[in-house]
Amino acid sequence: MTRVAYCTFGCRLNQYDTETIRALVAREQGYEAVAQREQADIYVVNTCTVTARADANARKAIRRLHSEHPEARIVVAGCYAQRAPEELAALPGVSLIVGAAERTRIGGELQDLVTGRQRIRVSPISEAKSFLDIPIGAMAERSRAIVKIQEGCNHRCTFCIIPKTRGRSRSRRPERVLHEVQTLVTQGYQEIVLTGVHLGDYGLDLGHGGRLLTPLLRDILDIPGSFRLRLSSIEPASVSDELIELIASEQRFARHFHIPVQSAANAVLTRMKRGYTGDEFAILVNRIVQQIPDCGIGTDVICGFPGETEADFRQTFGRLSALPITYIHPFPYSLRPGSEAEPYGDNVTPGEKKRRTRALKRLSHSKNQTFREAQVGKIVGVLFELPKSKADGKRMGWTDNYLRVRVDQASVVAGIKQVRIDGLAEGGLIGKLLDTATQYGR
Repeated sequence: MTRVAYCTFGCRLNQYDTETIRALVAREQGYEAVAQREQADIYVVNTCTVTARADANARKAIRRLHSEHPEARIVVAGCYAQRAPEELAALPGVSLIVGAAERTRIGGELQDLVTGRQRIRVSPISEAKSFLDIPIGAMAERSRAIVKIQEGCNHRCTFCIIPKTRGRSRSRRPERVLHEVQTLVTQGYQEIVLTGVHLGDYGLDLGHGGRLLTPLLRDILDIPGSFRLRLSSIEPASVSDELIELIASEQRFARHFHIPVQSAANAVLTRMKRGYTGDEFAILVNRIVQQIPDCGIGTDVICGFPGETEADFRQTFGRLSALPITYIHPFPYSLRPGSEAEPYGDNVTPGEKKRRTRALKRLSHSKNQTFREAQVGKIVGVLFELPKSKADGKRMGWTDNYLRVRVDQASVVAGIKQVRIDGLAEGGLIGKLLDTATQYGR
């Protein structure tokens, strides 16, 4: 039997997209899915292109796979494949490049790999007009389930090329979302993570004349079963009062937001075309923590966007310092070919980008430690993941407000358990398991 291994780069969206490809290939061809580290006949690399480093990581992985498995076929999919297929075609060992609109036909494309000729199957992103709805009943090697409900983006942030690699916003039908969540809960998954390129735009294309995200969330929470619900990244403008109130009132909703601010300096936000100010972001964060105690709030920051002055960076740093953010993911600006910001140039030096990134990483560490210290003595629900190894006698899990917890008990089974937080560990918490029964909610 043909064996296929999968390698995923990037965000939760890409993790889900890999699962759809895996499901399609298994359903249409019956090929056996194996772990990436195993010997396979075909290696599918699902790429990210959000930064130059993401591109470089994908190229490195492709070269390594070809070096280690010279007889295997390598298939490249994802955003990098859509953006620069010819660039990837030049790499050794690449047999097939698949664009966003072609994912539905990947099973047949893999079957045709026996011809040995390299093929590029990438059409204009405008041809990706509908949501690729492939039912997924299980997530490989995971104890939490990712459910993609929206694809593409209609917005035009100047640093971003997602509209050119994923197309316009497309929503999954609510009944299909509910069916998949019900299936995954029945399979035993106790955390459901909803993901999309722009979650707040969910439903705008479904003909109901309004946003449908919060009604969909209410319907999901009506599904019986022991699980908690989590949102992946969501834009500031999409966090409504209604959404905050729902999370505050529903025990099964994870107290966690990841809200990418990208900059808290008004001049930079204007050049980015983000549509809000630093003050508006601050008001939003404070409103969340007032209504949702112990809510974990993370953000992304681009350091060194074209024209970002030292004063701009200090404004960003100062605003984030004053806010109850619990972690920050800073990264240096990377010019993306085809983005609206490409003509701006790249006038902040690499050294300065690194300095600003390091400063925000230190701030993130400090804020996260303060947040973790506030959890000591509390009893929380912790989702323990499927163990990779029990050799050290410890198990790791995650709280609903996105903190890693270690317990010294290797026999804990996967699922949500009640844990008393006793202290801090490097980057996480130390806790004591109170019972082994699966818990409902947070």
